Amino acid sequence: MNAYKEEWIELLLKQKFPGWLIASDGNHIFINIPNDQDLEKVLSDFKQKILDLKKKIKSKPEKLGFFIGNSVDSKYHEL
Repeated sequence: MNAYKEEWIELLLKQKFPGWLIASDGNHIFINIPNDQDLEKVLSDFKQKILDLKKKIKSKPEKLGFFIGNSVDSKYHEL
C-alpha cells in the first residue's frame, strides 16, 4: 500500500464515522456505510469533509479513488 493511501485510511479511521467500514484494494479505498444512511447525503458530506482532511495529509498526492456504498448502491469519488 502506498504512503498516501495509507495516510488517508488512518485519517478516515480516526474520524469515527458511525457504522462505516473502511478497507483498501489497489488504488481505491472502499467505504461501506449502513443501509439506513442516505448515500447521496453521505457522499455530499464526504466530499466536503475530505477537503478539510486533505490539508492534514503529508504524503505526496497520488491518484486515489473512494467507493462509498451499502448493500443497495455505491458511488465513486476520485482525488
